[in-house]
Amino acid sequence: MWKRPSFWVPFVFFSWSTWGLGGLLFLHLVALVPQAPACSLCGAALRQAPTFRQEAALETARIILVGTAENPQLTTRTTDLRIVEVLRSDPILKDKKVLSVKQYLPVSDPKNPPRFLVFCDIYKGELDPFRGVPLQRADSVEYVRQVLKLDPKDQTGNLLFFFRYLDNPDPEIARDAFLEFAKATDQEIARVARRLDPAKLRTWLKAPETPVERLSVYALLLGACGNDDDARFLKSMLDEASERTANAYDGFLAGYIHLRPREGWELTHSLLRDGRKPMLIRLAAARTLSYFHGAQPKESAGEVQKGLDAMIAQGELADIAIEDMRRWGIRNRTRDILGLYGKKGFDAPLMKRTLVRYALCCKDDPAARAFIEERRREDADLVKGVEEELQFEK
Repeated sequence: MWKRPSFWVPFVFFSWSTWGLGGLLFLHLVALVPQAPACSLCGAALRQAPTFRQEAALETARIILVGTAENPQLTTRTTDLRIVEVLRSDPILKDKKVLSVKQYLPVSDPKNPPRFLVFCDIYKGELDPFRGVPLQRADSVEYVRQVLKLDPKDQTGNLLFFFRYLDNPDPEIARDAFLEFAKATDQEIARVARRLDPAKLRTWLKAPETPVERLSVYALLLGACGNDDDARFLKSMLDEASERTANAYDGFLAGYIHLRPREGWELTHSLLRDGRKPMLIRLAAARTLSYFHGAQPKESAGEVQKGLDAMIAQGELADIAIEDMRRWGIRNRTRDILGLYGKKGFDAPLMKRTLVRYALCCKDDPAARAFIEERRREDADLVKGVEEELQFEK
């Protein structure tokens, strides 16, 4: 695919005309403004990558078309795109048949040229193609047509639609469909999961060609719609914790909890209490808590709290647990949490900032107010710095 600015990354190019200030502002806002809660078990790179729907929703996507590459010029680093179909038009397009892009796109077989989905803006009266996605199959365009028609209010129906394309032969189509799951909230994923096909999920989880970054979500989904055999399979993956599945441990654990709640939660709490367990596994267990807090906040509140308490008591993940409690509005441990300030194991600068941040968000608690005033007297710069950080979240 290609995207702005003008430098080469495989299948990617960028154009400063529309990325420039707007793009830099976008990156600034992504970094500073809290984003809508997305899948807790998906990495930041997946959550931030734009889907076709998101790209189409931007004002910059004035024109969306499909074109085939021809006449690539290595010396000028340009390629012509012959327009095959226009999915969104603008009067400036008129009867244009060929669009030039500032990128060299090799054409190995002129009789079967590469096909691209192209998003265009209009800059200074000229067409400005800013993203191109290679489509390996002619029928991939039908997916895009359907995506542009989806009702944004029907997220359950949309995820059911995208599930059908997760194993599409065109890797860009399959990737876009998976990104829609990565951007869905934990509640939206939990709501649709029980309606999915467990047989497909079993196949994908066992297939060595399945991308590693998808295993966590697939395991979670299988747990929500699977059976006793699936519970045993998920537990075997947890016991094995191979190099391939270790990074998806959170999803296998969440899926196991769905199918075997008592055993799953006991395992989760024991992992978080045991400082001898690999940090990678304990962090995965912490993400599992995040998923259940987002997906089933009332039903799982007690078990999630037990996990958070275990993280705080163990110490190494205490800052993560306290920050989660702050963000989630959990205030039932305020006095105990603030009492940790300065104690051995809780006296590192990062932990101090975490505790001050938590206290600043407990405005209605007299103990928290007294705590902040004491911190102002001993380290005013610390409190001021944390207050400035919190301003970016508003």
